[in-house]
Amino acid sequence: METTERAVFEKITSACRRGGYAIIDGCEFAEAFPAGQADEGAIAEALAALQRGGYVDVKYARGGTYCVAALKDRPEAAEDPARHSTVVHVNGKPSAAAAAVYALAAFLGAAAGSAAVCAIFAAV
Repeated sequence: METTERAVFEKITSACRRGGYAIIDGCEFAEAFPAGQADEGAIAEALAALQRGGYVDVKYARGGTYCVAALKDRPEAAEDPARHSTVVHVNGKPSAAAAAVYALAAFLGAAAGSAAVCAIFAAV
């Protein structure tokens, strides 16, 4: 998320503190943009990017007035998958040798577990 989109998102979340939709004028969003870049097209583009990302819902946008709702509280959690240790990126299927190693390891683990259970029941 770009800095202008983040600033627009923060405006929306501050206006929607109790949930639901808020009606926000375009000049309030213009404060989030650098000087001279806050036109209606840039605001609509930032809102569209936030809507595609699932951060906001835009009910309507007419004449520089926007009816929006924040769908997420914080964008950081959904944005940075590297922060989560459980995320694993797989670039393709494993090779046949890797699949054979995994299958052999599963088979040997099952056999060892069965042998341990049999030994316990034989001792009892």
